[in-house]
Amino acid sequence: MKLLVFEYSSTCLYDNLLSEGFNMLNAILTDLENDSSFDVYYLINANVNSFKFNKLNAINLNEDLCGWLNKYSNRFDYCLFIAPEDNLIQYGITKILEQNNVKVIGCDSSASYICSSKDLTYKHVPENILKIKSFKYRTAELKYENIKDKIEKNPFVIKPDDRTSSDLIFIIDNRSMFERIKEIYLEKNIEYLLVQEYVEGTPISVSLVCNNKDTSVISINSQEICESENKIRYLGCKTPIKHPLEKELYEISRTIVQSIPGLKGFVGIDYIIQNNNIFFVEINSRITTPYIVLQKNCKENLTDTIIDYFINDNDGINLTFEKEGKFIR
Repeated sequence: MKLLVFEYSSTCLYDNLLSEGFNMLNAILTDLENDSSFDVYYLINANVNSFKFNKLNAINLNEDLCGWLNKYSNRFDYCLFIAPEDNLIQYGITKILEQNNVKVIGCDSSASYICSSKDLTYKHVPENILKIKSFKYRTAELKYENIKDKIEKNPFVIKPDDRTSSDLIFIIDNRSMFERIKEIYLEKNIEYLLVQEYVEGTPISVSLVCNNKDTSVISINSQEICESENKIRYLGCKTPIKHPLEKELYEISRTIVQSIPGLKGFVGIDYIIQNNNIFFVEINSRITTPYIVLQKNCKENLTDTIIDYFINDNDGINLTFEKEGKFIR
């Protein structure tokens, strides 16, 4: 069977995600080079193809990714890809693959569509899950007074509704800063944004794998966050880590995944821990940064094990990790 593998920023040279994206792709391909029953092909932009794999087939991409997929993806049985939810990029790619009868080792297009909007995701997650107080606005129409009617205390957080990068998340504590950030959003064509209460606490994430029958947590991960000049930036992670609320995190994460039909494959869920309160932040419906570390420290072949789990709808997954590791940008 033929398996197509690609990572969006490594095909399109999407700067915001290129470093992590390239490392995640390398982790997947390293596993597939070492042990795979598939005939593996990977898409890569010719300008960044420094890989030296003997058993894998490189396809140098010299055209638009979606155009290529429309023409050639029907030659493959399965596809494992990583793409951001930004501007429905992941959703659009998934739709193309589905229309060409390619089995996606990941979420389906309906789940991708939901997870592409933080506001829509919040609406699907059950009410008994603790969430950060949030309000969605059209950027061009939003006024400072609108926010203060909903969130009285400063500071508060502004983030795009449909972007994955942390580069555009800001902590706002006065009107002039709000006006400045609004202009940045308008310049970058961010049509909708979320205004959220600022919750002090410890950010973490949970990594899961999901198939049609099972949802299994594989790790809890730190999130190394920098708050500087009123910006919140993600710098990397440590994984797998121990956490005193492990049992609660596992239960909440499974509940969240099961509330969104079609959410499958590797999934990351972000939280903020405040005392013993677990605040849900967002879902990443794709392979995320901790994969880089988990693949290096997994005693099993992580990628092959996940593919087998996904394709065969296994009940549970057996993975062991030798030690805690870290990835820092």
